Amino acid sequence: MNCFVCAKKKEDYEVWTNKIVIGETYNSEFQNNDTIRNLSDKSVMCHECIRTIEKEVEDKRKT
Repeated sequence: MNCFVCAKKKEDYEVWTNKIVIGETYNSEFQNNDTIRNLSDKSVMCHECIRTIEKEVEDKRKT
């Protein structure tokens, strides 16, 4: 599986495979991120990319 964001090959245990799970797990600012909004139902995203987007959202909130 390749990550939707970084395109690195990941194993199935290293990725989030469902946009709904990602959306349910995080706050609305995270859900409104352009990358998250562009995920399809079949897209996968690795944990590292999720953490990067979380940090961007948090930094944006602080400004």
